[in-house]
Formats: sequence, structure tokens, C-alpha cells
Amino acid sequence: MSHPCVTCAGNDTSCCEGTQIGLTTGDVQRIAAFLGHDAFFLHETAEPDYLDVTDDPNWVALTVQPDGRRRVLKRTPEKRCTMLTDLGCQLPWNVRPLICRLHPYTYTEAGIAGIAATCPISGHAAWPMVLTDLGMAVSHAQEWHRLLYAELRAERRSTPDDRIDCATPA
Repeated sequence: MSHPCVTCAGNDTSCCEGTQIGLTTGDVQRIAAFLGHDAFFLHETAEPDYLDVTDDPNWVALTVQPDGRRRVLKRTPEKRCTMLTDLGCQLPWNVRPLICRLHPYTYTEAGIAGIAATCPISGHAAWPMVLTDLGMAVSHAQEWHRLLYAELRAERRSTPDDRIDCATPA
């Protein structure tokens, strides 16, 4: 069985398409250390449906800057993540953005809530076992979740000069 993410990427139906993939400062540092540069992200205005989050009241405040922008991975003109290849993400698991590591889990600040209905394995009766077999066990997701919110909260407490920033895209 091939990894479900590879199947989706090869079929142009990946969760890495048509969405802004938000980054924490820690994500930027991990990816920059791996790639040797920081030209993989930018700030974009948050898309309208992103701002309509009702299940996690702190999410928008933690991920969107006061000017309405958020730090995201660059995308192609077709709105595919630039890290996505036909074989899946080119970043190793320990370098990927925390949001990517957590997908397809759904979550709020309170914890892991389930699995996204949009993921093809969500209809599989044994999806928890499938995710465990793929190295994405709930225990891993709980650790990534803890780290995600710790990084988001730490960034909001930092001064603007401490934050990684870049120019608004042209």
C-alpha cells in the first residue's frame, strides 16, 4: 500500500493545494536550517474562510497578525504548496510545519478532536490504525499539537522585533 498522501499528491487532490499553510517561527527556523535559506515563506492576507473559525476561539488571534496577514509557505500560481511534489512533501517529517504534521487530525487549543472528513482515509473504519502505521499515531499528534500551541503563544508574547518577518508579496 502506498502512503495515502503520495496518492493524493499524484492525483492533484492533496490537502497541500488551495490552502494557505501557516507557519510558526519554529517552523520557519526548522525549514530554513534544512533548506539553507528562508525564501520559502511569505506573508499573505488571510483568506476569508480561514477567518471564519468558530471551534477554536483563539486560533485567529494566534495565527493572524493585526494587519490581517499570516506567515505561510509559498505557493505556485496554481496554489499548490511549493514543497509538494508528485511523491508528496519534500520535507522530512521532523522538518515539516506543525500544521502539516497534524493533518488530517482536527484539533482546537483544548486538544485533538478527530480526523478531517476531507481526508480519504476518514471513511476507513480503522483510520486510527492507518495513521499509527504511517507514523502519525495520536500520541505523536498530541506532541505536535502541544508544540504548535506553545510556539504560537510564545510568538504572540514576543516583541515585533523578535518575530521573523518578510516583505508583503508583490
